[in-house]
Amino acid sequence: MKLIALCLSLVVLLLAGCGGASPAPLDIDATVEARVAGINIDATVEARLEQALTAVPTPTATATQVPPIDIELNSAMEEEVLALANSRDAWFLASYITTEALEGLYGSWSVICRNEISLADYKVLVYEELRPWLLRTLEMDLTVAQKANRYYKVESWSPPWALVEQTWKLGDKIILGPEHQLYLIESGEWRYHDC
Repeated sequence: MKLIALCLSLVVLLLAGCGGASPAPLDIDATVEARVAGINIDATVEARLEQALTAVPTPTATATQVPPIDIELNSAMEEEVLALANSRDAWFLASYITTEALEGLYGSWSVICRNEISLADYKVLVYEELRPWLLRTLEMDLTVAQKANRYYKVESWSPPWALVEQTWKLGDKIILGPEHQLYLIESGEWRYHDC
């Protein structure tokens, strides 16, 4: 998990062009005028609005609610996020890729993260790339990983975010972790966030 996070961070840095020389200061007014010259603003706004409306599902009353930042993590909320962490690992380690497992993982993944990844692409990413990679890294078979006892605890809480520590053990031997997973309350539900 740390390797994936490190790779993603590296990609972001490369895309952002970090490490290069700073560009010369720009005349902001001239730059803005040059960019908008000859552009039909109404058509551009209309096109972007249409694109946004087709890409984003129609919000429901709960989807538009922003969780308050002053809420306390009560025991019921903590229990829910820890149950979700355990369910996600169970779905990830499922012997048979069922609709329930696939939709459970995808449905509990942050809407922000799944913005441009279809369910079919997610299935390939998780079950054909990520899981085999993890099992090779752990140097174990899926059936052995399935026997691990999984432990979770909330490390920190900063509304609407919860950092969950994950550890897998076989007997007294730690085979994975402690790793950290980030969850957030999104549309009134806990969701896993890795993007």
